[in-house]
Amino acid sequence: MSQNFCHSMQDVVAFAIDREEKAKQFYSQCAQKAQQPGIKQFFQDMAKEEARHKQLLTDLDPTTLETFESHPSEDLKLSDFLIDVQFTPEISYQEALAMAMKKEEKAHNFYQAWKDKCTNEKTANVFALLADEELKHKRKIEEIYDAEILTWD
Repeated sequence: MSQNFCHSMQDVVAFAIDREEKAKQFYSQCAQKAQQPGIKQFFQDMAKEEARHKQLLTDLDPTTLETFESHPSEDLKLSDFLIDVQFTPEISYQEALAMAMKKEEKAHNFYQAWKDKCTNEKTANVFALLADEELKHKRKIEEIYDAEILTWD
């Protein structure tokens, strides 16, 4: 992809929809293969979140991007201290959370990098919107990890 890619709103949105669809498919496959019911549900919820991102892009009104202001969530940076986890059908809840956190972190970083490369304000704002969404999602997983895994008693 080149910076010229950033000039076509349709190309940016189509590209982002494809990425969100692939993320949804990944989480759906994890849900199908996971052995524990609670972990299956976690991955189903993750797939629904990616489907929500895809719908956000499908319904995107380009005129709203002219006034879009990025308001990223606070990053707890828990994923900075975790290693990448590969999916296995026996994956534990802690590993599933860590895997999802790292995946959301990478998605955020990817969209943020493209936002910074785009000189067209509307297309840069599409990437900013997606970067914010991925960071919100990562934050939600970090809060679960903090509350349910990092217990200090």
